[in-house]
Amino acid sequence: MKIESIVNDSEVLYTSDEIKVVISNIADTINEYFKDIKDSVTILPVMKGAIPFAGYLIPQLSFNTNIEYIHVTRYHQNIGKKNCRWIYKPNKSAVKDKAILVIDDILDEGITLLNIKDELKSMGARSIMTAVLFNKKINKKKSTGANFVGLEVPNKYVYGFGLDFKGCGRNLPYLYSFNEK
Repeated sequence: MKIESIVNDSEVLYTSDEIKVVISNIADTINEYFKDIKDSVTILPVMKGAIPFAGYLIPQLSFNTNIEYIHVTRYHQNIGKKNCRWIYKPNKSAVKDKAILVIDDILDEGITLLNIKDELKSMGARSIMTAVLFNKKINKKKSTGANFVGLEVPNKYVYGFGLDFKGCGRNLPYLYSFNEK
């Protein structure tokens, strides 16, 4: 599959410049929230989709951080499953009694993010805050919300800037909406 043909059947929702401005705004809000924290915050980007978001966000954070990551998915071949599958989680010592900031690409139904929060609680996290770059507008109640939210996206298939289209396009600098025929 050639990503160029997918892009030709899509519309740009947000440009790279628009996304970067929103990431800076999210960083300002997160910095304000953690401005008085005495110890460090453990940052947990969710692989793979949060890589671009985290890459722009983390250098703008002005408090002490420890950077780890998590890899959890509920998708298999672009189809959402009921249960999440953990591919990697940090050692309990990286989470126990720590302030945590989870960074994710998109909040869809909230199932994955809720699972992440529950797992981190069971590992003994002192507090858990969440940041998502994109929030999908869906027509039902989400399992959980995020503390820091960037851009609203329609209830369509979106890709680019970390999100993939059948395994492709995570590296695209814009966020696209695929025009289904």
